[in-house]
Amino acid sequence: MRYFLTLLTCILLLSLAACAPYVILLTAEPETGQAPAVPGQEASPTGQAPTALPLPVVRTPYPTPTLTRSLGARPDGLQGVEVQVWHGWDGPTASLFEQMAAEFNLSNAWGIKVKLATQPNLTTLGAAVGAVVGQAAQPDLVVAMPEQMVAWQAQLLDLAPYAADNEVGFHVADLPPAFGAQSSQGEVRYGLPAARAGRYLFYNQSFARELGFNTAPGTPEEFRTQACAANASWKQDADLTNDGFGGLALETSPNWQTPYAWLAAGGGSLYSGGAFTFNTAANLTALNFVADLRANDCAWLPDGETSYAHLVARRALFLAGSLSELSGQSAAFSEAGSTDEWTVLPFPGAQPTLVTYGPDYAVFKSSPERELAAWLFLRWMLEPQNQVRWSRSTGLLPVTLPAAELLKNDPALSPQWRTAMMLAMQASLTYPQSADWGLVEKVFGDGFNAYYRSYPNVPLADVLEVMDVTVQDLISK
Repeated sequence: MRYFLTLLTCILLLSLAACAPYVILLTAEPETGQAPAVPGQEASPTGQAPTALPLPVVRTPYPTPTLTRSLGARPDGLQGVEVQVWHGWDGPTASLFEQMAAEFNLSNAWGIKVKLATQPNLTTLGAAVGAVVGQAAQPDLVVAMPEQMVAWQAQLLDLAPYAADNEVGFHVADLPPAFGAQSSQGEVRYGLPAARAGRYLFYNQSFARELGFNTAPGTPEEFRTQACAANASWKQDADLTNDGFGGLALETSPNWQTPYAWLAAGGGSLYSGGAFTFNTAANLTALNFVADLRANDCAWLPDGETSYAHLVARRALFLAGSLSELSGQSAAFSEAGSTDEWTVLPFPGAQPTLVTYGPDYAVFKSSPERELAAWLFLRWMLEPQNQVRWSRSTGLLPVTLPAAELLKNDPALSPQWRTAMMLAMQASLTYPQSADWGLVEKVFGDGFNAYYRSYPNVPLADVLEVMDVTVQDLISK
């Protein structure tokens, strides 16, 4: 497939003439395997964490399995069984995974041997797995994105019977709502979370208090009030060049998570009945929230690639950022010598919204022995003490509530990271379970980046229409 125009060019041309054909040059694949900075290792101002989180009491360790008749194999019959595990981690995260797999090989009571195969990133992993699915060369266990797994479902093992087994089971209730739902369809569970990150609103609490707001906004109207008050504070001097500052600093690099969070928070939806649709009345209403903020100078687009300094200098009261950017934001406050307090928030809506994302574990169908051996390694990786180690080392979120319970009061972790973790444990939003999501997310991210840059010359409805046509063109080829 050839792409003759970027989506940005196409949207810009809407202000001059019809844009045809509708085509897109996709952005470079993000480095999804890159490990974020380890949380809590930088000097940072104090952020205020929620005081209550309904996490369960940590359970006692899983019993040592002795017999599993219903699964077709016995744990005590797995001596020497090799499990091929394919993943797309890189850097320190890959090294940690290799170390933990080696420890499992030395310590597990069943004599299971895990062998790892590393791909450069999740995109090449998906291509490599797709080339061997259904063949003898396919892996036993894969760490891949949920949308990648949709295309392989016919060859994936339903993990629900394993989780429910009396001897080797896993407490599915230990999964945060959004994490557990992403790779589950009805009664069938074809994946369990391997790692998660999230996207949040960063919030300068000290600036807000000086504006007269002692609590974070919980509704869209409260968010609007605070953002516009922040902008009004910059209009009180004689300098006209700074009159656009103060509210929400929009992002200068494309990503799908932020517009998807605004969409969901406002009651919109992209995916229904197996089809993607951007240009709907509900989506326009939801996404016009940010457009209206910008029209009233309560949101603005920075010139630079990063926005950390804007939160520090109070040119922004809010900005969106990922879990991996928490350390960069903390460093910016420290380098500036600022004592401002800041924290992270969900996106405001009728239900406060948080987008979480990341790879899952899935087991391919093979023999009962290899399937059970792969399951036992997967379950071992999800044990609370291993999840705590994983999060402390990688900066990624733990994927079980018991692990979060162990981490939530850890003084070695920054208060912003702990707040981010607690919010993620309560999140329930999932994104579309479609094999096409890998393409659609790029259109969504690129489209909104183009819209921000072309404002106010192009109506939002026209942008959504271009995105609709672009997605259909990509999916159909």
